[in-house]
Amino acid sequence: MRAQVGRNAFLSTLAQVQGVIEAKRTLPVLSHLLLEGKGNTISLSGTDLDVSIQTSLEGEVMHDGAVAVSGKKLYEIVRELPDAPIDLRWEEGKNVEIVCAKSTFRLKGIGPEDFPALPKVPEGVGITITPETLRTMIPKTLIAVSTDQTRPTLTGAFLQVTEADLCMVATDGHRLSLVKAPIEKGKKERSLEAIIPRKALSELGKMLKEETGDVRLVPLDHQLAFLLSHSRLITRLIEGQFPNYQQVLPSPSGPKAVLRRDDLLGALRRTSTIAGDRATPTVLELKAGRLMISCTNIDLGEAKEELSMEYRGAETTVGFNARYLLDFLGVVEESEVSMHVQDPLSPALFEPHKGEGFSCVIMPMRI
Repeated sequence: MRAQVGRNAFLSTLAQVQGVIEAKRTLPVLSHLLLEGKGNTISLSGTDLDVSIQTSLEGEVMHDGAVAVSGKKLYEIVRELPDAPIDLRWEEGKNVEIVCAKSTFRLKGIGPEDFPALPKVPEGVGITITPETLRTMIPKTLIAVSTDQTRPTLTGAFLQVTEADLCMVATDGHRLSLVKAPIEKGKKERSLEAIIPRKALSELGKMLKEETGDVRLVPLDHQLAFLLSHSRLITRLIEGQFPNYQQVLPSPSGPKAVLRRDDLLGALRRTSTIAGDRATPTVLELKAGRLMISCTNIDLGEAKEELSMEYRGAETTVGFNARYLLDFLGVVEESEVSMHVQDPLSPALFEPHKGEGFSCVIMPMRI
């Protein structure tokens, strides 16, 4: 095979598959990506056997062919090359020659038959969703995905598609993040329930940054495919039953506190610096018109800060893990947030004040 491709476009495409290339090399071929040239298209595929990414770019292919080559090393080489056309040459299963300006590299390749076969995705089926919907949902649910491997169903986000809307929810047992959005396009009669691993969501979020076309979701056998304009991600799904999250959602009725997002974010960052490595709760004292935030470390000292807010409920004192509050505020786009605190031991509900579709439930800490 022989092909020519632009350096910047090639580097950007290589970057998309780096996240699924196995660095530890449990199987040597998993540290490789499959490079294919056909017609005017150059395709790159990478997999760790759980998550697979396939992407493509336009290029001048003089002779069709395919080869698997070290994904990390190819990326490192292209990253250091000047902004000039890159010539790629190889024979099936032989060394790959990379020529750019006055630089020449040769990488050992392996035959495409040794690369794991990626699942086939049927055409014309699935659920169509706008990329903006997924771009909004993924970071807001990733904050609550658990890292506890003893509870595998919590190590991913639960995706539920009904006739009316799309819902994504995640929980680690201490907090829960829920995002809902209407289905704007697609086959609304098609329903879907799936637990998507954290890694797949993280990689999909990166792929969606520059995406402008609609995304098609196609359920496969114990897998789910996300089809983008010039790329696709296929992930193995987490098996098991996701917890009934509806049971832990507190009612938003009763008094609520409303305050500026940036003010609360800054105050929490400042007061939590005193916590150090201790699992120290940040204490919120809610009073009419003001919020007192404090954090005490018996080894270092204490920090306090007062904020103005809208609140006309009973005086309440409750403790939270500051990191959970900061994670919530970090993905809120609106300028104001609201919180519903029933008592010091009940789950509290945090939401954008005027935004709809995003809720975060956080369990308090004993103080």
